[in-house]
Amino acid sequence: MNNNKDKDFLKTLARGIDLIKSFDTENPHMTLTEAARKNDMSRASTRRFLLTLKRLGFILQVNDRFQLTAKILDIGYQYLANLDFIEVIIPFMREVSRKLGKACSAAVLDGVDVIYVARIPSQQQILSVNLHIGSRLPAYCTSIGRVLLASLSDKELKSYFDRAELTSRTQQTVISEKKLREIIKQVRLDGYAVVDQELEESLRSIAVPVHNRKGDVLCSMNVGMPVGRIKMKNAVTACLPVLKEAAEKAEMLLAHHP
Repeated sequence: MNNNKDKDFLKTLARGIDLIKSFDTENPHMTLTEAARKNDMSRASTRRFLLTLKRLGFILQVNDRFQLTAKILDIGYQYLANLDFIEVIIPFMREVSRKLGKACSAAVLDGVDVIYVARIPSQQQILSVNLHIGSRLPAYCTSIGRVLLASLSDKELKSYFDRAELTSRTQQTVISEKKLREIIKQVRLDGYAVVDQELEESLRSIAVPVHNRKGDVLCSMNVGMPVGRIKMKNAVTACLPVLKEAAEKAEMLLAHHP
């Protein structure tokens, strides 16, 4: 069984993808030696990978340093292009951001994380969490993630907890599977999720689902806010109706969207 799986797994392709992903915000450009060390590969193998990617246009070499080119975005944009519902929900997200003066985001579940597929920044609000399209966050400690987890079947949710690594991000982070299951069950009943300083200190968020014509959850939409003088209950009262209205408007349009 394992041998068959190994035969179907292209280690070379996997290592090439890992090499691309190693160019992150902390290492936007690297020398051959640095790239080899970070990816635990020999210099010779790393050199072949880098020069191949360079020839394909995904890597740029400046003197002895390598960095990704904008062409790498083509891969991500192909994925986003297939999510044709984004063009439908963007205007409603803008409406949320305008009415509440807060950043509004949309995300889908990808493995054990959420991946942000749309985001409307706020001109009035600056948050310490720097999010953009393609950003990943753990699903279990984010409101946008808990809405998506609530849409899973019992079998899918079990698979999620089998794979997810539940670690504390703050003192408030819930890492008990039993407690998280109770929270997710309540999210299913309420139709929305609230997270108070579980991802990051002084950060709260509220999220709602967006459904397609069949009633399946396409994505979740949320707003984030710093912890201030307003109580969480009052924040929900102020933000939730606006989020729900935007989701309902998007769903009405999506019902007729090809």
